[in-house]
Amino acid sequence: MYGYEIFHEDILNRLIRSVREGKNAAAYIFEGHKGLHKSEAARLFAKALVCENPENAPCCGCPSCVEAQAGSHPDIIYVEKEKDRASLGVGPIRDMVTECGIKPFGKRHKVFIIDEGDLLTPEAENAFLKIIEEPPEYAVFIIICSNAEFLLETVRSRSIIVTFPPVPEEIVQDYIERKYPDEPRIDFFVKYCEGIPGAADELIGDPELEGFRDEVLSLVPRLLSKNKIHGFEAADYVEKNKDKAADICDLLLMYTRDAMVIAMGSPEKVINTDKRDKLDKLVEAYPAERLVAGVTELITARKMLDRHVKASAAILHAALDI
Repeated sequence: MYGYEIFHEDILNRLIRSVREGKNAAAYIFEGHKGLHKSEAARLFAKALVCENPENAPCCGCPSCVEAQAGSHPDIIYVEKEKDRASLGVGPIRDMVTECGIKPFGKRHKVFIIDEGDLLTPEAENAFLKIIEEPPEYAVFIIICSNAEFLLETVRSRSIIVTFPPVPEEIVQDYIERKYPDEPRIDFFVKYCEGIPGAADELIGDPELEGFRDEVLSLVPRLLSKNKIHGFEAADYVEKNKDKAADICDLLLMYTRDAMVIAMGSPEKVINTDKRDKLDKLVEAYPAERLVAGVTELITARKMLDRHVKASAAILHAALDI
């Protein structure tokens, strides 16, 4: 779409229409899972905002559009965390505020794209809040994050929240087939990505993926076991691999859910189709009621991770409550 890989053309069409009608807001929050190309969407929206032909933005032919496409437009500023920091601190935001006081080089807007907004520190958010309370008429801010709820309510209330939901499987399949035409496991990846096309980029070609999947699959019996010691073993594995905690929890949930749908007579809904023999053994070993309980508790564990609860504690909570 206009030179960008976009999965939500309907959303971008609405945003672009607001630019053409001169009704864009001063601040936006683009929220959604990583892998939905929200950054690409922000760049396209910024391109429309700086276009020299607003009634037909982005015209893709004016000097501003050409510079925006090349990533060199002086009025599109990217705000990112410093490489040696785990969070997006107040320093880059103060620099942004200073830059915001300088009028744009072009005739229209100055766009600030704040990446990884989930990582903004409270001090940084408060600094940002001061500028969006009374922004210059030419300034537009776009915060990219996974969940707007992680931002201050005062920031959310002053912004237009644009949610990028997971997309249909056919869009994921088209993306994978175009980018990885020789991949033999397309059916699995389409289901595994669960509507997040970009998730395939981190998985396909990873030499450790299959070993990792097998390791996590071996944890499912420990999680479902009535022996509490097994629950602690599962939590210990997560603690030792806490950098992959979210992936572990997602895989545990997928495997348990796959076993549950097999037990309930819907094998066509299995995601991990290449692990069917091991999934069948889980179905033989555990009653459907326990598999359902496992799915329920793992969903709770995943929500706990989203609230930044310690990963091992979330998994142990699930194991002990199943």
